[in-house]
Amino acid sequence: MIWEWRNITLLKHFGRGHDPAGTGATEQGSCAVLCPACPQAGKNLPENWESAPSEIRWLYALFLAIDANFRLACKNVSSDQMDPGLNRGWAYFMEEQQYKTFLTDVGKCPQEKSTCTSHNAVNLAETKNSRGLAATGAGTIDCSRHNFKRPCGVGDLQKGEKSVNMDYLFFLTMQHTGDIAVLNISYDITCQWSMNLWQCMHQYPSTIHLRHYDNKTITFLVPKFHLPAHIEICQITYSHNLLKGMGRTDGEAPERGWANINPVATSTCKMGPGSCRDTLDDHFGDFNWKKVTNMGKSFNISLFNYI
Repeated sequence: MIWEWRNITLLKHFGRGHDPAGTGATEQGSCAVLCPACPQAGKNLPENWESAPSEIRWLYALFLAIDANFRLACKNVSSDQMDPGLNRGWAYFMEEQQYKTFLTDVGKCPQEKSTCTSHNAVNLAETKNSRGLAATGAGTIDCSRHNFKRPCGVGDLQKGEKSVNMDYLFFLTMQHTGDIAVLNISYDITCQWSMNLWQCMHQYPSTIHLRHYDNKTITFLVPKFHLPAHIEICQITYSHNLLKGMGRTDGEAPERGWANINPVATSTCKMGPGSCRDTLDDHFGDFNWKKVTNMGKSFNISLFNYI
């Protein structure tokens, strides 16, 4: 009962009952609470922002943070056929069937070993124990400045933190972003993940390709807390502190989000796959909404502290 109520309430909050085509016409990611402070063309950007001179383009940059959480594991107690879920990619979790099809088609490529420090997230990505689990955890793409979950930016992990899973998450959520010219991406293993990102993209379906990526200013970073675990050249190349336009961003936003959602895992781990995803979707939406309503107060406190 509560599962159905959550789904109906989600559709109600986003006005889907007014669509003549019905709720079946709901587009993926359209029921996500968006970050009002992130750049959104046509909403909060000035006219002709695309032609801004290079010295102020950083004002219109989108900051993203990537991470995985293995506390959000889900036990293998049902199946997608018996428990398919009701949201179907409308909010934060991606559409499951398309995701599984993608992994079946391109997910068999071996994971490359780390050329930096021996990062377990890289080297053990294919060896994590998944016995008795439908999902070993979840990966996410967040707004790293304001700690919002992004549309279609969350997905289950079948083993460890494989690059192919995180690639799909990144490219899919970018389809819900306008043609932003400056992109700053933080990931604790970005030195490995970013090496072959564009070559891998061309092996993926064209529907998720990042458009005009070669005309964008894209900067890869490592979150500040994770940076000391890297070799010296990485600490120089991927530091927030050494790059212009970063402000006081630390790139650790997903970690704070995980602290909020982890207590829910004691319940969701025993649910079927659809119920688990929909329940987490509901909590992510509640988290984003609370961030919106508290943004004025939190920004005021941050401004006071920085001054």
